[in-house]
Amino acid sequence: MIRYLLAVAMLLPPVLAGAEVSTVRIGIQPGMTYLALNVMNHEKMLEQRAKDDGHDLKVEWIVSANGSVLTDGVLSGNIDIAGTGIPAFVTLWAKGRGTVDVKGIAAYGSLPGMLISRNPNVHTIRDFTSADRIALPAPKASIQAILLEMMAEKTWGTGQHDRLDPLMVGMAHPDALIAMLSGRSEVNAHFTSSPFYDEELKMPGAHVVLTKEDIFPGPLTHGMLWTTGKFHDQNPTTMREFRAALDDAMALIHADPARAAAAYLALAREKVDAAEATEIIRKLNDRFEATPRGIFAIATFMHRVGMIKVAPTRWQDMFFEDYWVADGS
Repeated sequence: MIRYLLAVAMLLPPVLAGAEVSTVRIGIQPGMTYLALNVMNHEKMLEQRAKDDGHDLKVEWIVSANGSVLTDGVLSGNIDIAGTGIPAFVTLWAKGRGTVDVKGIAAYGSLPGMLISRNPNVHTIRDFTSADRIALPAPKASIQAILLEMMAEKTWGTGQHDRLDPLMVGMAHPDALIAMLSGRSEVNAHFTSSPFYDEELKMPGAHVVLTKEDIFPGPLTHGMLWTTGKFHDQNPTTMREFRAALDDAMALIHADPARAAAAYLALAREKVDAAEATEIIRKLNDRFEATPRGIFAIATFMHRVGMIKVAPTRWQDMFFEDYWVADGS
């Protein structure tokens, strides 16, 4: 009888813990870097995963061009899972050890990045002067800002990592694109990702000063999905469903770039047509991945230059153990 009951139990859907949420709130920013999350949203993949579990789950999406809105939302309990750049996540992780306790779930891609300039005199970062302004999501708090500091140290030596900081202007990528295209803004350079650099490179005189790979060889995660230890521990079913839905979104991107482009354009406001979006996704296909890459190196640099007080000893320190993968870094 016991053996029979165990066999029946294995066939039943998982039992939801009593504390499981009925609504999960996910915060992301605009742009194709969030393609997997846009696909998950448009295709209702998390809802379907929950339905398969017999879990009546409502999903709310909060989109903000201001990353601090997302981090503050998680800390205040108004957002459950956030997608932000590595530096914002690492800073919270370091500050919250033993209090807030935030940890990573997965990456959402390792897309290329480019520093574009419309100043004909700028060919390397040595050519920037006090008259130039470099737009990026947030000085000191975005992956673009950290990469520029790494490149400044590489160019001018130890202790010179912040040499370009006075030129940095915090702007959301869509706003920086408008500023670059207008030609009237003081912003004449933009460190960004696709599809924004694709549009900027169509401008007469616009050119690439450097790429992300010039600074950081190999794939580098451009953004993190993370949550609090409390939400993770109290909602194991929701977390499992979310992680599975992320894999579903990645699989669709890899298998059907046109469908992924349609999902993205249904939610995005960028002026990119379906054919161009499909081609961008096809070209970057394998860079849409959940494996975290380079996060330990970024956190180590941030600690060395005094941006965080606590350093991880390995990348796994910053992730929930159930999301460790063999080739993470």
